[in-house]
Amino acid sequence: MVEQDFSKQIPATNRDQSKSDSPFESLTKRVTSLGSRLRVLEERYTNLRKKNDMSDENFLNFEREIRVEMKDLNKDFLDIKRSVGEINDNLLMMSSELDKSVKQSDFKVVERYVDLWQPMNFVTRDEFNKYIANK
Repeated sequence: MVEQDFSKQIPATNRDQSKSDSPFESLTKRVTSLGSRLRVLEERYTNLRKKNDMSDENFLNFEREIRVEMKDLNKDFLDIKRSVGEINDNLLMMSSELDKSVKQSDFKVVERYVDLWQPMNFVTRDEFNKYIANK
């Protein structure tokens, strides 16, 4: 009666072999087969876990590298911002200095007055005192 129960569970391809096997031998074969399948599944699971761990580690390394690069970029950005601020300050200072300088039209007016007055013909005090002393 035990043989009939096991023979019903054995696939059709193995029925011919099962007639010569005892019920314990077929059970042993099945347990062995299940054990080997379980080992294969465990290996696959282990490989998947290793791949997952490696992916996690690579992602963390990538994230660290990105953070370092972002810090460097922020530092460079602040340096550039500071430099632009200094350039703007210098330009404003130069602009105010240029506003204070004499324009060409103003210089021409002064030049006309100098030409009109002829200051090279003026008498100095010393020359005037000598002139009075002589007279």
